[in-house]
Amino acid sequence: PTEAMASVAFNMSARAAVGGAQLKLSAQRKRVARAPMTVEALSAEVSKVNFDGASAGTATLDVKVAKPDVAKGLVHKYVVMVRQNARRGTASTLTKSEVRGGGRKPFKQKGTGNARAGSTRTPLKPGGGVIFGPKPKDWSIKMNKKERRLAMATAIQSAAAASSMIVVDSLAAAAPKTKAMASALKSWGVAEGEKAYIITKDAPENVTLSTRNMAKVVQTDIKHLNVYDVLNADKVVIEESALAYINDFYGESGAAWA
Repeated sequence: PTEAMASVAFNMSARAAVGGAQLKLSAQRKRVARAPMTVEALSAEVSKVNFDGASAGTATLDVKVAKPDVAKGLVHKYVVMVRQNARRGTASTLTKSEVRGGGRKPFKQKGTGNARAGSTRTPLKPGGGVIFGPKPKDWSIKMNKKERRLAMATAIQSAAAASSMIVVDSLAAAAPKTKAMASALKSWGVAEGEKAYIITKDAPENVTLSTRNMAKVVQTDIKHLNVYDVLNADKVVIEESALAYINDFYGESGAAWA
């Protein structure tokens, strides 16, 4: 990759992107929030193979990405939003007043030798209420649509610049068997034990059937991309038709920026 491409390949793992405190990005996040978004168009050559694993030349990824000085903070902001919005927020505990029972004073105030008590449901006793426990909560946060799209395009381009992207001409020949898909992934360059993110466009059901039982493989349609999965994968496998959609949608004059 060129120097410009390498500058955007910020090599941010998904876990590091979520734990932003270790990245010391507070100043960058402020710049993302306050300064106008600076972007540039970058292209990258990605190796292309056919379904059998034979080389089929190269393909071009040409998308609009964030400038290097704001790219890491922008992608981190988007990952935090995606992960936080995935929280259901249904955890709930009972306080002292909500636990059943405990309405009668268990014993008289004086003369028993025990510490005074007004209820058997005190948080200090088993079966009592919970002090400051979780209650149902809406954890969702928002982010501007064009910021989200720019962060996604930047994450995808960083995978290409880091040589962790593979383009497959078509997945139509996939059989509905996990073993066959595992063999195909190996022929494409995904080593055993590596995490793979397969991006398809209107793929046949066989692709879903052959990948759903693979612990380290995530398959999704191009319209349901997840930035966390892009960053978390060791190899991003993109169907050629999906790559064309990405170039068209996230390109310099694509519909993402309309």
